[in-house]
Amino acid sequence: MITLPATRLRNMDARRQRILDSASCMLAGGGLAGLTLRALAEKAGITVPTIYNLIGAKEQVVAALIEAALDGMDAALLAAPDLRGIARAEAAVQASADLYFADPGRYSAVFRAMQELQGKPEAAALGPLFRRAGEVFCVAVREALEDGDLHGRLLPVPLGHHILHAQVETFRLWGIGALPEEAARARALYALYVSLLADATKPTRRLLLERMRASETVLVT
Repeated sequence: MITLPATRLRNMDARRQRILDSASCMLAGGGLAGLTLRALAEKAGITVPTIYNLIGAKEQVVAALIEAALDGMDAALLAAPDLRGIARAEAAVQASADLYFADPGRYSAVFRAMQELQGKPEAAALGPLFRRAGEVFCVAVREALEDGDLHGRLLPVPLGHHILHAQVETFRLWGIGALPEEAARARALYALYVSLLADATKPTRRLLLERMRASETVLVT
């Protein structure tokens, strides 16, 4: 096994980050069609083979931007290790919103690119990332079931992925400018609560309805 020198690893990480930063700017300015490896290499000040070596083709660049968002969400959840069940799911939604809103140029571009990739063969590269993102909510559903907050009439995996898809659609609307930040956060939480409500026990149902009403105060203004 070959171990690369620390300086070389740092340089590779720096070039990779420069590629991703440049890609997010290009996606924001011209969408997926404007993101070519030749133009990306020129903007990042590197060569096309370097992009291939460090990340891959265009769809892998978009996937790497999404993966960076998931890494940020994971880090936020690790900072609150005692959360489980519904609290874990809420924290995942809040952490995602905080991450996206802290760098709106990058993440609005990512969500627009995801929309453009739908239905194209290149979208297959995003599959593993969606499964990874969905697992956060699947785990939360399983924990809520263990804690007696859900009946268990619905399977954790389909329910968890349904929650994820509702989140993606909400933040996609934010990414294209159809939802302001406050409304996007409230809608994402509302979608979570509606999803869980389908399998909630009576006490949990009351709790979810209370939280949904709090979200409604933002959504109806």
